[in-house]
Amino acid sequence: MNPASIRINARLTGEDARRFIELTQGEGGLSASDLLRDALREYYARHARSRPNAFELMQSSGYIGGFDGPADLSTDYKSHLAAVLEEKFPSTINETKAAYAAKKTPDRSGRRKGSKR
Repeated sequence: MNPASIRINARLTGEDARRFIELTQGEGGLSASDLLRDALREYYARHARSRPNAFELMQSSGYIGGFDGPADLSTDYKSHLAAVLEEKFPSTINETKAAYAAKKTPDRSGRRKGSKR
């Protein structure tokens, strides 16, 4: 069945048949297809359960708006990311040159200071 277009064959009797004929006959009467489309849309609007879209699902689960962070994160994310990365992976060495040189200088035994042999 192609969901874009389907053919319906229906049998109406009694009062339903009379109402159908009344609505499709005469001046201003609807075509059978238009009448069925209108009736289906009206029925669907009243009885079909509304399904939430992706945004509503994520919002109801707490995924959207459920986190703490800076108020300007959406507009200034690059500087916030840079700060976090700098904390995690410093780009500068915090040791002084003298302390670094002392580690590289061998002591009297020929071993460097701080080495474990």
